[in-house]
Amino acid sequence: MPRQSRFDDDNEYDGPSKTQVKQAMHGLQDIGTELLKLSGAQLNGIGMEPRLREALREHGRMPTREAKRRHMQFIGRLIREGDQESFLRRALDQIKAGTTRVLAEAELWRERLLEDDAAMTQWIELYPQTEVQPLRNLVRNARRELAKLDAAEPESSTARQKSAAYKSLFQALRVIVAANDAA
Repeated sequence: MPRQSRFDDDNEYDGPSKTQVKQAMHGLQDIGTELLKLSGAQLNGIGMEPRLREALREHGRMPTREAKRRHMQFIGRLIREGDQESFLRRALDQIKAGTTRVLAEAELWRERLLEDDAAMTQWIELYPQTEVQPLRNLVRNARRELAKLDAAEPESSTARQKSAAYKSLFQALRVIVAANDAA
């Protein structure tokens, strides 16, 4: 019995190959993987079908790697059946862009606050919900720690990266910027 081809006698294409179908399914599973990386609040902000939302919650309860792999296939199927691929890709892109913007803004403000005392006034005007005294303490501690590190290693460009106070200041600024962004 001869094998049937996807091509008719007229050499017309009959549909995607098995490889193309598998690649598309892996793409949908990748969307599911990205959705699993989001926090609960971020997931709640995305309008998706209840079955998909429940499947994403259930994924963490899967006991073995093989069960998780099969469950990711199920999540990919739910995305395909719900025809939500483009919507979910856009939502993930917006979340990633927002996260990147928040990190960049927090980094910018950290540098400004460490360089200039007048930046604190500008910060308070932009983010009036900020508790000022703890923020001033973080800035003061970061400046002090950076001065010590610069004195110990004057030629080192990694002094800022080693500073715990420098990192703490960034984390505090990131939380405030993100909270303001969500409001």
